[in-house]
Amino acid sequence: MAPSGLVRALTAAASALEASADELNRLDGFAGDGDLGITMSEASRALKDVLAANQDMGGGPLLSACGAAIARKAPSTSGTLVATGFLRAAKAVTGTAVTGTAVTGTAGTEAGGTDAGGTDAGGTDAGGTDAGGTDAGGTGVEALERAFAAATLGIQARGKAAPGDRTLVDGLDAVCTSLRESLAAGHTLTDALHFAAAAASAAADRTVGMEPKVGRASWVPQRAIGHPDAGCAMLAIAMQAAAAEITAGGTTPAGG
Repeated sequence: MAPSGLVRALTAAASALEASADELNRLDGFAGDGDLGITMSEASRALKDVLAANQDMGGGPLLSACGAAIARKAPSTSGTLVATGFLRAAKAVTGTAVTGTAVTGTAGTEAGGTDAGGTDAGGTDAGGTDAGGTDAGGTGVEALERAFAAATLGIQARGKAAPGDRTLVDGLDAVCTSLRESLAAGHTLTDALHFAAAAASAAADRTVGMEPKVGRASWVPQRAIGHPDAGCAMLAIAMQAAAAEITAGGTTPAGG
């Protein structure tokens, strides 16, 4: 999607997460500290500040700047995981390392400022066309699929979680599967986003009956059963808001 579409989608997602803070806190209370909504509100405010100040920035550098801001403003475990996702996504859509701030926080440090041999946060666009549908040789759906795949791998490695553990990774895995299917089917970016958002919601629903296998939730797993995982619910809320915004704005991929 074009940078303006990316800004609108991320702004809508951030606003939806802020509005859902109480519900995210409630869900997190069954499995964690009950503060996910607080953390995501802080992350969302940081995200919207970056987006408002950089509306013409290319997709890769914009995602990187968002990740760096979240790492600074919401340095809890969940905030650090989300920041990692943004930073990994930034590299995936630019095809190059980007320079700047290390990700630090209770979930660890992003390789001391260098992740997989490159530096994280805030860098350059490798001379490519970002998020207009053709950056790093792909359509808008291809770029989105690469971004989510990279983000998922980063979050999975950082959080030491796998699909089936009843974490955010379950939702991300479902989104990645949906995007691969949309890419193979030749779906437009708008349709791909809607299918991915539906997949995220379905994944959150499935976690209701799943037993937590990692983290604090695994200490008393019966408390969480019967409620959706808060991280998966967070992803579903963000994806639904982003998809609705792109539909309302009529954004389509450059080649999709």
